[in-house]
Amino acid sequence: MRLASFLAQGTERWGVVLRDPGVADHEWLVEPVRAEAALAAHAAVPATGPAAAPRFLAGPWPDTLVGLLALDDAGLAALSRLAAAVEQRARTDVTILPRSGHRVGGPGGTGSGGTGSGDGAADDGVELLAPVPRPRLCWGLVTNSPSFVRNRPGVPLLNLFPLGHQRPQGAVVGHGAPVVVRHGHHLPAMAYNVELAVVIGRAGRDVPVERAMEHVAGYTVVDDVSGTHYFSAVPGNAGTGYSLPPGYQDWLFQATASWGGKKADSMCPMGPYLVTKDEVGDPYDLLMWTRQSGRTRDRAHSGATLLGIERVLAWYSSFASLHVGDVIHLGTMGVDGLPVTPGEVAAGTRLEVEIERVGALANPVVVPDDGPGPTPPDLTRHPSWAVRELALRERAEPGSTVLRAPADWSVARARHFWTAFGNAAPAGAPDPDGPDGPDGLPRLAVPRFLNGPASALSAGSTAGVPAGDTVRVPARATDLVVAVELALVVRRLVADAPDGSGLDDLVLGYTPLVSLCDQSFSDAVAEPARAGERGIGAVYGRWADGYNVVLPAPGPLLPVGNLPDPAGWWGRETWLTTAAGTVRGSTAEYTAGPGELLATISRMITLFPGDVVTLGSASARVRVTREQYAAGLDVAAGVEGLGTVRARIAPGAP
Repeated sequence: MRLASFLAQGTERWGVVLRDPGVADHEWLVEPVRAEAALAAHAAVPATGPAAAPRFLAGPWPDTLVGLLALDDAGLAALSRLAAAVEQRARTDVTILPRSGHRVGGPGGTGSGGTGSGDGAADDGVELLAPVPRPRLCWGLVTNSPSFVRNRPGVPLLNLFPLGHQRPQGAVVGHGAPVVVRHGHHLPAMAYNVELAVVIGRAGRDVPVERAMEHVAGYTVVDDVSGTHYFSAVPGNAGTGYSLPPGYQDWLFQATASWGGKKADSMCPMGPYLVTKDEVGDPYDLLMWTRQSGRTRDRAHSGATLLGIERVLAWYSSFASLHVGDVIHLGTMGVDGLPVTPGEVAAGTRLEVEIERVGALANPVVVPDDGPGPTPPDLTRHPSWAVRELALRERAEPGSTVLRAPADWSVARARHFWTAFGNAAPAGAPDPDGPDGPDGLPRLAVPRFLNGPASALSAGSTAGVPAGDTVRVPARATDLVVAVELALVVRRLVADAPDGSGLDDLVLGYTPLVSLCDQSFSDAVAEPARAGERGIGAVYGRWADGYNVVLPAPGPLLPVGNLPDPAGWWGRETWLTTAAGTVRGSTAEYTAGPGELLATISRMITLFPGDVVTLGSASARVRVTREQYAAGLDVAAGVEGLGTVRARIAPGAP
């Protein structure tokens, strides 16, 4: 089956795609609720059908496609029976399909799953969305085919475990939606390529390789688009493309610049449909094309996959949970990053990608007129439905999407978790060009940042609040580096935040954060290794479920009298207490503060209400062995004027 998420009359819906038996190249997005009603009406006519209206699902149909996937095999089986019944009736009653859904396709249709016009709008005004419009996990693998070594003499090694980045929801758009490049993101070139994506249909942890495919619902197509903004943000580096000057060569900043450009809004077209695995067959025997405005630029084959679906799912689930609706795209199998020139963008170009038996995507590239001064984008016209639906709700009901009080927030409200890396220098080092920080990383003019799944957050306890859940450490974990950090919670949709001003409007409150970083990723590196394998442990090490513990609700920064700005974030004492004692630090160690981080991220990436942003770890940290937390370890971390968060760490599942 081919399954779709779409908008009709401004409402998000989902359905199954069926061919019209009477009209060539016409297809219909069939909504289950409408289809059951149409079949019931057909059955009510004497001598035309069964005496009773057919029902296919025990209970109501879910509101979203992810809700259907959560029903597992029973939901897909019920939908398959419904689709078969509609197809059967449609052969003799031409009114069944129009009463069951919405027409797509027609003359000029793609013939491979796109809409007739190729612009994302069906014949009756339906807008196709990404099959999963708000993925909790959108994990894009890199360097996952031999082509990265075969045609690059300077890259002599393949990675032995998956390397990849997490995309935020604002990056995800559907077939036909514009890829919007702001702030020179396409200069001197942007890039793109086709990738096969897996959609998870069954949750799990510690999934064995031999059972991994049981957790796959199906496949979709991803266009992996990137741009150059975070390369150009480096002082003096504008116009150099995908390169960095001396001093910015550490792997974590390279990841910020490269992956930050992929995280930017609208850089992840996805769709047009989710195709169930029974229709696709062997996922390692699919031809893949990358085209530009009808011209073929690359052809590849999914058999070039280096780390396959089974190994990737088993590896990820060894430290974090898979959830229904998670999306994992497996990296390019051909040329990495086909360039698109500014001249081609100015002339009007379309990025087109296709995978055999899965579908084809086409998305125009658009450069908005930002005007002479700082002009935040109109989020009510945002190409990503995840952003646009909130912006439209806010316009209709002002204040309805804004978090007004700390009590309005919980960890469950966080869609994204953003972390600064290498953002601290030793206390007492006033020279911004001086010593490296505790991670051995130089202090830079542009902060390093990446994001992880929000499931890496959990709520701890504080005075007068019941204890939070115990943080369960995966079996693969070895030593943990435990640190205290200053984090904030975003109040509202934020795009193009001004640097350092208006924080009260952007920030709901602050919280001390206990971070755990699992050292097993570093322990697993086999030399000689790629720089990414050595560096990514600092990222993956924090992705396990609940590894970043915050207060149940954020709070204000209470004034501290001896600070230059008593109500400000800078200069506050921090502390971390374990069974071994207490270590202390200061927020004065941070190079970039909340305002600079929010401005840097939101320049290209829309932040959501409830998102958590941490300034990263500093010198107040300890390393604990598995033996030390084997029987359970209590940790307390605090920030002066903000309070203390408490967490309990223990191995194993609850």
